[in-house]
Amino acid sequence: MFRLMEKLWVRLLALALFFLLSAGATLTLGLYRYVLQDGWFGDDFTFADTNMARQYVLDALNFVAANVTWLEDPGNETLGSYAGSAFSYMVEDYETGQLYADTTTDNSYFVADYGMPVTVQGRETNYHLRGFVNLPVQPYGGCYREYYVFNEVFPMRRLFLPLGVILTLMSAAALAVGVIGAARLGKRGALTVLGRLPFDVAAVGLLVVPMLASVFFYDALGTTVREVLRLLDIYQNQVQMIFLLWYAGALALILANQIAAGVLPDRLLTRRVVKKVTPVALVTGVVAVHLLLLLSAMLPYSGFLLLGVVYAFFNYSTTRIILVLMAFDAVVFLCYIRWDREQRRIRGASAALASGDLAYKVNEKQLHFIWRDLGRDLNSIGDGMALAVEERLRSERMKTELITNVSHDLKTPLTSIINYIELLKREDLPEQTRREYLDVLDRQSAKLKKLTEDVIEASKAASGVIPVHAEILDVRELLEQSVGEYAERLTGAGVEPVIHTPEQETWVLADGRLLGRVLDNFITNIIKYAQPGTRAYFDLTEQEGQTVIAVKNTSHAPLDMPADELMERFVRGDSSRSTEGSGLGLSIARSLTELMGGEMRLTLDGDLFKAELVFPVSAPPPREPEVPQLAAGAV
Repeated sequence: MFRLMEKLWVRLLALALFFLLSAGATLTLGLYRYVLQDGWFGDDFTFADTNMARQYVLDALNFVAANVTWLEDPGNETLGSYAGSAFSYMVEDYETGQLYADTTTDNSYFVADYGMPVTVQGRETNYHLRGFVNLPVQPYGGCYREYYVFNEVFPMRRLFLPLGVILTLMSAAALAVGVIGAARLGKRGALTVLGRLPFDVAAVGLLVVPMLASVFFYDALGTTVREVLRLLDIYQNQVQMIFLLWYAGALALILANQIAAGVLPDRLLTRRVVKKVTPVALVTGVVAVHLLLLLSAMLPYSGFLLLGVVYAFFNYSTTRIILVLMAFDAVVFLCYIRWDREQRRIRGASAALASGDLAYKVNEKQLHFIWRDLGRDLNSIGDGMALAVEERLRSERMKTELITNVSHDLKTPLTSIINYIELLKREDLPEQTRREYLDVLDRQSAKLKKLTEDVIEASKAASGVIPVHAEILDVRELLEQSVGEYAERLTGAGVEPVIHTPEQETWVLADGRLLGRVLDNFITNIIKYAQPGTRAYFDLTEQEGQTVIAVKNTSHAPLDMPADELMERFVRGDSSRSTEGSGLGLSIARSLTELMGGEMRLTLDGDLFKAELVFPVSAPPPREPEVPQLAAGAV
C-alpha cells in the first residue's frame, strides 16, 4: 500500500484530488455560512426574505427616491419601471398617511422600506417608501438571475454542511497520500519536482503567489460567473483562500520530502545567501552605529540635525524608518550567523586535529577573512604534523635497522675472531695453518677496528663535534689529487676515471681535510660497487654562484631504493650485504659536507649513481706581495 503511494501517477492523482476537493470544501462551507447568516433555515422562507432580493429592492427604491425629489411628484407610478416587472413600490405621507403611489399587485411581497424628507412645492414633507418584489419573477423581469440562483440553491441548503465536512476530510486524505509518498521517496534519497524548490522561497510565495493568482483568476472569470458568485457572497477573498489551501498543500509536500531526505537546511535559499554574506556588512554597520552614537553624545545639535535629515529623506514617515532599521537588524543577524558558522568550522577543525585526525581538512573556500587564514594555518599544521609523524616512524624504523645492522656487522668479525682464537689454542696446529689463522685474525680485527672507527666517526659527524678548519682552497687541485691517488686502484677494479675541470682555478671555503675524506668515500664506493669495464666521471663546474662537484658511475648491483634512504646510516646499495663496507660512507660524507656549509645531493637513475657536492663560490685568497730580488753584486 505504502509502496503504491510512491508512484508518480498516484501522487499526481492525489494532488489533483486535493486541489479539487479543497476548492469544493471551501466553496461549500462558504455557501453554508452564507445561507446560515441569511436565515435560509427559517420557517416560510421565500425569495423575498433573501439578501439578494433586499439588495435589488433597495437599489430600485434609491432610484425612486432620487426621482421623487427631482420631479417633485410623489404620485408618479412609473418611476419604478426601470427596475422591471419584478419591482413595485408604495409612497405615502408619514404624518397624514396619504397614499401617493402604489404599484403593488396580489403577488407582491414586502422586502424593505425607509423614510425620506422631500420638499415638494415649497413645503417639506416626510415620505415613507416601501419596496416589494413580485413573485414569481419572470425572465427579463428585473432580478430573474437572483431568483433563479435562489431556486436552484435553496433545496440543497441542508446538504452544504455535511458535504463541506466530507469534502474537507477527503481533501485531507488526498493530501496525506501525497505527503506519505513524498516522505517515503525522501527516505530513499529521492527529491520530487516540488522537493527541489527551496523551502523558504516557497514559504514566502505562500504570502504572495496566492494573492496574485486569486486576483488574476477572479478577473479572468466572465461577468456572468462573477455576478453569480457575488450573489452567493463568494468574492475574491474566498478564491484567495482556495489558492492558499493549494499552496499550503504543496508546501506540505515539499517539507515532507526534504525533511525525510535530510536536505531541508541545505535547500534553504536563505542559508545559501548567508554563505555569501561577509562580515564586512556587520563591521560596517557596527562602526556606523558607534559613530552616530558618538556624534549624538558629543555634538547633540549635530545629532538633532542628522535626525532631521533622516526624517526629511523618508518624508517624515516613521514606518519607513522602522522598516529600514528592521532591515539593518536582519543584515546584522545574517552576518552574525555566517560569522558563527565559520567560527564553529574552525573549532571543529582544531578539535579534529587535537583528537589525532591529521587528515582532516578545512574547506578554505567556505571561509572568509581571518577565518580563511586560520583555516589555512590549521591545514598546514595538519600537514606538518603528518610529516612529523611520518618522519618519526621512519626514524624509528631506521633505528631498528641500525641496531640490526650494527649487531650483524659487529657480530660477524667478532665471531670469526673468537673462533680462530679457539683454533689457535690447539697445540698440534701446523705452522702454516697457524699463520693462515693469524692472517684471518689480522683481517677480521682490522675490519672490526674500521667498523668501530666508522661508527664513532659517523656519530661525531652527525652530532657536529668534529672541528672544522675552513679555508679558501682550490677544489680543482684537490679533486685531481684525490682521483690521482686512487687511479691505480680504480684501474684495478676495471673502472676508468674521467675528469672534467675548468681551466681556471676554482675556489671554495671548506676544510681541505674533511673535503678530502668526502671525496675518498666517493672514490672508495666506486671501487667497491662500480660495474667493471665502465667509466667513472668526476666533473667540476660553476653554476649560478655555486661550485658543483659531480661524481657519476654505473653500479654493478641494482639501486632499488630512494636516494635519501641510501644516505642513511648502515644502508648499502647492495641489499644482499655481500660486499665489504659498513654502509656508513655516504652518511658520513653528507654530515661532513653539511658541517662545512655545503649540500650533498644524490640521484639514482636505474643503475646510474650520481652524487653532487655543492658549495658557494668563494673569492680567491689575497696574494702575498712579491719581494723584489736584489741584483748580483748589489750592496
